[in-house]
Amino acid sequence: MSSSARRLSQWLAEPMPLRKVADLLGVDPSKASGLVRANRFPCRVTKLKGKYVALPADVMVALGIDDPIVRTGDLLAGAEFARRWD
Repeated sequence: MSSSARRLSQWLAEPMPLRKVADLLGVDPSKASGLVRANRFPCRVTKLKGKYVALPADVMVALGIDDPIVRTGDLLAGAEFARRWD
């Protein structure tokens, strides 16, 4: 993989808060922390600065979403195409 190509999850590397992940996975957000503590949450979760978060790559796996390779040129071409419709 060239330096101008990365996996989608690498472009989306910002950790996601547990409440948002729970909502995406169809889990009651008020019960999410308890499921994490019981090791029963459907996605890998870690603690960052005292808060539970999940990486987009782990959320994608839990949702069954592929992690394709995205090339910088394709990303820029898509942005240019979208700009024409604004």
